[in-house]
Amino acid sequence: METEREEQPPPTVGAVVGANLRGLRKSKRWTQDVAAAQLSSRGLTWKRAHIADLESGRRETLDLGALIVLGEVLDAPLPELFAGDGDVLLTPRSDFPQHAITVTRDQLRAWLVGEKTWVRVDGSEDVRTALHGTPAQADAALAKRLNLPVQDVITAARSRWGHSLTQERDERVRQLGDLPIEERQARQGHITRELSAELSAWIDEAESTDG
Repeated sequence: METEREEQPPPTVGAVVGANLRGLRKSKRWTQDVAAAQLSSRGLTWKRAHIADLESGRRETLDLGALIVLGEVLDAPLPELFAGDGDVLLTPRSDFPQHAITVTRDQLRAWLVGEKTWVRVDGSEDVRTALHGTPAQADAALAKRLNLPVQDVITAARSRWGHSLTQERDERVRQLGDLPIEERQARQGHITRELSAELSAWIDEAESTDG
């Protein structure tokens, strides 16, 4: 009898940065010892073991200062430290997925260049409530244009796609894979406009049917 697989959490911030650090380090033909020396020369007194732990995924978190020094030493903008696809676990918890906060790598890269985006909260309803619920900035913008309560737009989006307009937009952007920041911004805007028009028509049709 096949046993049910236990759900595995997405990689942590440390694991994602570590994997990208390894690639960037190797592109410079640096050993871990050379990388440690470069970091130490900038004031981040890491030894080779620190880098080995990070690259192997054994370090779950990094502070902002370490990220900035890593980016400077590697000649890599901070978004490059979160290159790749998939989710990132922001809050490592032993009871995942009941109390977990995850974001896509696209969302993290967007934050790092100053774009507005929302955290997707996975887990219990009390965690969702504490962090203001469903990601909905695109829903809020459409609600303002249509002069409707935001919850009405979210409800319509869930009827159409099974989740909010913002979540549908973020998923479609994620499916595009890695793109230059400017192109991703343009694609995101285009997808938001397309989905907003589609949902507006859906709402109008629902209102005419109810009428």
